[in-house]
Amino acid sequence: MKSTSLLFALAGACALPFQASAQASEVQIYGTFLPLLDQIKTSGATAPGLSPATGGATQVAATAYTGDLGNVPGRNRLTSGTSNLGFRGSYRINGDLKVIWQIESAISPDGDAPNSLTSRNSCLGLEGNWGRVFFGNWDTPYKAPLLFVGALRGLNPFDNALTANPGFNVPGTTTQGGRVNTAADAAFNRRQGNSVQYWTPDMNGFSGRIAYSVNEGKSTATAAAPSVSPDLWSASLSYRKGAFNVTYGFEQHNNYFGLAQLGGSAGATATNAGSKDAGHELVAAYAFSTGTKVSAIVERLTYDTDETVAGKVDHYERDAWYLLVQQRWGMNQLFGSYGKAGAGSVTVRGGGPATTNGLGGTQWSVGYVRSLAKTVDLYASAYGMNNERSASYALFPPVGKVAPGASTTGFGVGILYTF
Repeated sequence: MKSTSLLFALAGACALPFQASAQASEVQIYGTFLPLLDQIKTSGATAPGLSPATGGATQVAATAYTGDLGNVPGRNRLTSGTSNLGFRGSYRINGDLKVIWQIESAISPDGDAPNSLTSRNSCLGLEGNWGRVFFGNWDTPYKAPLLFVGALRGLNPFDNALTANPGFNVPGTTTQGGRVNTAADAAFNRRQGNSVQYWTPDMNGFSGRIAYSVNEGKSTATAAAPSVSPDLWSASLSYRKGAFNVTYGFEQHNNYFGLAQLGGSAGATATNAGSKDAGHELVAAYAFSTGTKVSAIVERLTYDTDETVAGKVDHYERDAWYLLVQQRWGMNQLFGSYGKAGAGSVTVRGGGPATTNGLGGTQWSVGYVRSLAKTVDLYASAYGMNNERSASYALFPPVGKVAPGASTTGFGVGILYTF
C-alpha cells in the first residue's frame, strides 16, 4: 500500500509541470475558404501604331500596343482568392509577458497552385503591455488597413486592386522576402518576409505599427552594376473611436528599382546606383447605425532612380482614390465600389519631353452577400477594371497579362466559410 501511494504521489508531482504548461499555452487552428466561380475576359486593347508623339505614354513601348491580339477571350474559371489555413498560439512566461507565434499557409480549393507551409502571415515574437514585437513574414503596416476595405473577409477579383499598385501589370498583391527583380518590386500591397515588426498597444484610440525588412539581397559591385542594398520600411498610425477609424500609412523601398518595372528605366546599372520608391495613403471608414458603412482610400505613389543617362525615366508618380459603400440589413448585404487612378506625371534625365498620356484607370464593382450563418456567406458580384489607352491595371487574380488599353470585366458567384 505504501509503495502504491508513493507511486501515485510521484505521478501527481510529475504531472504538475505539464498541467501548468498546458494552462500557460494556447493553440488555435483557423482557416478561410472562399472559392469563386466567375466568367471573365479583357477587351478593347489599344490598336498598334501609338507612340508618345501620337498620344501614347513615355513608359510604354510602341510594340506593347497590340489591338485585338492582346485581348484575353472570355472564359470560366474557379479562383481561391485568399483562402488560407493557419495555426497560432501563445505561451505565457509570466503575468504580462508571453511568446506569440503563427504559421499560415495559402490553400487552393480550386487545386491550381501548391503552397508552402508559411506562404502567408507567419511569425514568432513577444507580447506584453508595451505592445508586440515579432520576426517573420507578414503584411506590412501599409497593407494592413487595406484589408478592411472589402465586402468580405478575403480578397476576390471584385476587391480593390487599384491602390497600392501603379498598373503596368504589377501584381495586385505579393508575398516577397525582398527585391526579386520582377514586377512585384513595384507593388505596395505586400506581405513582406525577412522582416521585424513592432505594434504599439492601444492608447486612447491611437495605435501604430512599424516594420523593417532587412537588406538580405545586398549585392557586390561589378563592372556592369553597382552594389545595391535593398531594404524596406513601412509604418502606420491609426485612430479608432466607436464606428469611425482612420489610418495614415507610409512605406519606402530603397534600391528596389521599381521604376525599372514601369518602363523607361534600366534599373540597377552602372549608370543608376540607387532608387527610392514611396507610398503615402489615408484609409478611413465610418459605420452608420442604419447598417451603412462607407470606406475610402486616397493615395500617392512615387518612384525615383538616380539615373545619370539623359533621356532615361528617373521619376514617376500617380495619385489614386477608392470608395466602397456597404448596406447591411439582417443577414443581407449590398455593396458597390468605385476607384480611379490618375495618369500621373513623369520626368526624364536631362529634362527632355515626357508624357503620361492614357495611363489612368478606373475600377468598379456591385454585389450581394447572403449570410447563411455567422461564418458562412454566399455572394455574387459583377466587376471591372477599365484602362485608358496606355494603362495596364489588372484585377486580382488577373485573367492574364493585360495589354495597354484593355479592360477586364467579369461576374461570378462564390461561397465563404471561416473557422
